[in-house]
This record gives sequence, C-alpha cells and structure tokens, in this order.
Amino acid sequence: MAGGLFLAFWTAPTCAQVVAPGDLEAAVRTLGFLDSMPRHSPIIISVIYKTGDGESKALAQKAAAILAASQGPNSSRIAANAVSVGELDQAGRHVDVIYLLPGVSDYGKAVADFARRQHVLSISSDPACLDAHCCALVVRSGTRTDVTLDRTVAKQTGASLSSLFMMMVKRR
Repeated sequence: MAGGLFLAFWTAPTCAQVVAPGDLEAAVRTLGFLDSMPRHSPIIISVIYKTGDGESKALAQKAAAILAASQGPNSSRIAANAVSVGELDQAGRHVDVIYLLPGVSDYGKAVADFARRQHVLSISSDPACLDAHCCALVVRSGTRTDVTLDRTVAKQTGASLSSLFMMMVKRR
C-alpha cells in the first residue's frame, strides 16, 4: 500500500500516535529473516491494543486487515486479528507473532511476560516498546527500513535472526 495513508489514535487529545502501513509491511518482511519463525501457513499475528480504548481497538482492526492482506515469507499467508492486552492470556489462543501498537508499552510487563511464556516474537514501530523491554524488534519504514533488536527480549522469547540480518540491525 503506497502513499501517505496513516492510521492514528489518540492517547490524549494532544498526542496523536500513528502506525504507517509501510511499518506493518516492513515488519512482515522482517519475519523472513527469523530462523525461529515457524515455517507453516498461515502465520498468525495478533495486533495488541490497549484494553478499553475504542480508538486503539479500531486502529488494531485496521492494522490487522493490512497485515492479513500481506504475503508472508516464502509465500505464506498471514492471518491477523486484534487482541487487547487484557485478552492476551485467553486459553487456547495460538499466535506466532504479536504486533504492539503505540501505547501498549504502558502494559510492558504484562506483554513481555506473555511473550516470554509463549515464546512469541513481539514487534512494534513504537520505540517506547524498547524502553519498556516488551518487544524484540522495532521496525520502522521511511526512506529506508530501520530495525532495532532488543537482544534480551529476543533471547527470552527464543527469537533467532539469521546472521546476515544481524549485520543490518541495530542492537540494544
């Protein structure tokens, strides 16, 4: 999806945060460089939003639709859904990747605990997730794709990146 379309929600009336479709597409491309990514189809991605926040939920649903329309690595399908932080621990829910929307880092401990227990890769475009230690990768698109790896979170969740990809990412 090209152009300047951005999805936005507000955590406060003066603070708009966005997720660009390009960031979502870059995150999906990144999955192909993970040695630990399951090689089955579909790859299930849950877009995590703030519990009780209607605008965040609407953004998550839009992001899930964009992700579901994407093609995963090795021509795999992507199945995506929107899940609130409060719904993360629902029994029986299988997920391969969680994509954290801006603001979810406010619930960093709960998200990080889930990712660690379930050995699920966590990705976001929000750098605050690195500070909260709740995402293994921050992937942002722009004039070039920028990827930052939180080595501690990646190790805790079992995320393993190809050695070629490791040469291209920033590490924290």
